[in-house]
Amino acid sequence: MRRALIALNPSTGLRADGTVRSIAQRTGSSTAVEAPYIFRHGGYYYLWVSFDLCCRGASSTYRVMVGRSASITGPYTDRNGTAMTSGGGTQVLATHGAIHGPGHQAVLADNDGEVLFYHYYSTSGASYLGINLIGYDAAGWPFVY
Repeated sequence: MRRALIALNPSTGLRADGTVRSIAQRTGSSTAVEAPYIFRHGGYYYLWVSFDLCCRGASSTYRVMVGRSASITGPYTDRNGTAMTSGGGTQVLATHGAIHGPGHQAVLADNDGEVLFYHYYSTSGASYLGINLIGYDAAGWPFVY
């Protein structure tokens, strides 16, 4: 699945032109790239996406991935320098303990800092809202706590 970026006219909300810029894509057995969300922090734009499968209760394999770029139009790359248009992405949050399939994320700035919002499933299959603060390591890559 491919994710693309298009420019909007700020006055009308309609497409500004016919240019479509690919910003993330995967090939292979799992091609899912869902819920793209771009958030600026410091000198970078961070592209947050969900990889893999949602909505299967405790069997969900969703996980939160990120890439970054100095330009909103990309190219977005992961920590290893792999382009997100070539399947790259740095994992930020995945299944752990009783948290299954976290994903469909959004990032907001709050008084306490930047916050990652997402949904996940418990071991019983019930769905919940997850909220974590975001920190950045010395190289500028996000992590949640």
